Order: sequence, then C-alpha cells, then structure tokens
Amino acid sequence: MLDIPVPVPSVRIGGRVYRLDRPVVVGRRPGPPRVVQGAAPQLVTVPSPGGVVSSSHVLFHAAGSTAVVDDLRATNGTVVRAPGAPPHRMPAGASMVVLTGTVVDIGDGATIEVLSPYLRSVPPGGRESSGPLPVPPPTPGPSRTPRERP
Repeated sequence: MLDIPVPVPSVRIGGRVYRLDRPVVVGRRPGPPRVVQGAAPQLVTVPSPGGVVSSSHVLFHAAGSTAVVDDLRATNGTVVRAPGAPPHRMPAGASMVVLTGTVVDIGDGATIEVLSPYLRSVPPGGRESSGPLPVPPPTPGPSRTPRERP
C-alpha cells in the first residue's frame, strides 16, 4: 500500500519554512510549554531589538490540514491579518484558526506567514520548498451531461 503524506500547513518565519507536523513556538527566547502532548515543539527565535516580542510569544500547530495560532499571553499582543480582511488583535491567551495567506504580526517587524498545506518543505539545510504536493484526483461521482437548450 502506498503511504501518501497527509497535507500539513507550514509557516514562513524570517525566510525559513517550518512544517507544522509538530508545534512551533516563536518568540524572543522561546521555551517549551510546561506540558507537552505529542511531539516536542520546535523553538524558533526571532530578533526583537525593541523588546516588543515576548520570550514565548505564539504557538502554531496543525489541526488536520488547517493551521492554528495560540497567543501565549504575549505582553504586547498578536495581530492577525487574514487575506482580504482588516487586522485583528487577538485577545491574550486566545486560539485562532488561520487560513493560507494569513500574516501574524508579533511586533518589532517579526511576521509569520501561513502557507498552504500543499507546500512541501524540507529539513534545515535543504531547499526552502520543493514545490507543491500533487493534488489527488477527484473522487468519481455520477456523470453529468449538459442539457440541450431548446
């Protein structure tokens, strides 16, 4: 039987792509959560010359093929800009499903872009992405024939 990978979203942080096959904690000096269920999170440090970014600011994880961002009670807040929508400040400690193309601003110029679950990413040292995953063929359904117009 062919093992087809489950589509998992990714995030782009500072030019690098991180696949959300395990959680990602982003901050000025990120640390792991006190309680870890499942895979240990990857810790991603971002510069914050003004000290605006909290030590552990946000956590990203996948829920199926959807990305979720959790504000980790960041001191200066987290702003989410979904495609075509105005910026939205997340309440402290809130969790939010985010769509492909959403940009999460954590301050001091540090932004995180949510990428499609169909983007293939590789481990550090490899290329940033190797292109989109193949889209599975549509499920066969009832055939439809166009009606003739009178």
